[in-house]
Amino acid sequence: MSDPTTDPARILREGLERISQEAETAVPLGPRVRVAHRRRIRRMMGATALAVLVVAGGGTLLLRQHGAAPVATVPPVAPPSQQAPTVAGGYRLEVWQNVGVYVPTTWGWGGAPKACGVGPHVDADGHRLTGTEPLPGYVGRPIDQASSCPTPTLSESGIPYLWLGADVPVGTVDLGGGWVQETRKVAGTTVTVASDDANLRVGILSSAHRIKQAACPASLALPPTPSARGNGRFVPSSLTVCAYASADGAATTTGYRLLYAEDLPLGPAKQLVDAVAAAKPMGEYSCYGASGGEWVLLHLTGSGSQSRDYVVDMSCPSIADASGEQHRLTSADVLPWAVDGVNAVLHASPLIDVPGRFIAR
Repeated sequence: MSDPTTDPARILREGLERISQEAETAVPLGPRVRVAHRRRIRRMMGATALAVLVVAGGGTLLLRQHGAAPVATVPPVAPPSQQAPTVAGGYRLEVWQNVGVYVPTTWGWGGAPKACGVGPHVDADGHRLTGTEPLPGYVGRPIDQASSCPTPTLSESGIPYLWLGADVPVGTVDLGGGWVQETRKVAGTTVTVASDDANLRVGILSSAHRIKQAACPASLALPPTPSARGNGRFVPSSLTVCAYASADGAATTTGYRLLYAEDLPLGPAKQLVDAVAAAKPMGEYSCYGASGGEWVLLHLTGSGSQSRDYVVDMSCPSIADASGEQHRLTSADVLPWAVDGVNAVLHASPLIDVPGRFIAR
């Protein structure tokens, strides 16, 4: 007799039941299910079992089993004839301002036109590429990847990519050799995909959708502020990383745009809370009233309705706890959240001594 905790049919059935319980009938299928953080969970939990099926409406349901507890992720539904192919490791959600798009988890991160350094600069595990490794597919954002453009720059040709917010016209470009670049506008921003696999290209483009995240607003009129909700002892359970930059890179009245967002589990959340509690206060060196530059909103959830918002001022540099007290930014309170694509969207201040976690200035 098969073990009921590893039976594929049971895993799929329980996953579908969970989705139906969480669903709100007025909301499209894709946004109903929380997307679990993939690579970090795999590192913590070890090998996973992955089952794939096509659900009603053409969406691909990926069920990853960690022990006896399956976790379901559902990309936004694409037309059945334009279904994205199954890829090793599944897909992850990438966010740029108010747009969400699903890409293979094996893709890295980098720059997009007209930023300095178009191409992949960060691998899928979060480390910065040296230019000697095989170049991965990547998600590019129009954010400078270097203080001056390298010569030659890492090339995007011959590898698949997704550009979010790139300065390219809507339409299709034949890149030669079977490679095609296609750009659409979604929620007011450009979404560009290039691949020699038409199904992959169309599947990624079809997954692009307007997104609204409670923890990470798409734009802010002012820098994020620390806050605390709920009383009693706070025990974190998860962490959401929201990276922002001012529209013009300096003191601004045009607000701040969301560059990147990612959900992290209990381990990093607890590490962050402990590290900030142990960090030395800035005191007279605090940077109250700062504006412009780059910011990180770190949204921590706890039991019940408890939550805490920490704020990182990358220019100061400092990290403010939920009460607003600013602490020195050190490797201990940076390493829990400066992971994955964060390395391709935020620039290190000369005062931040955490090598390899931010774009070097």
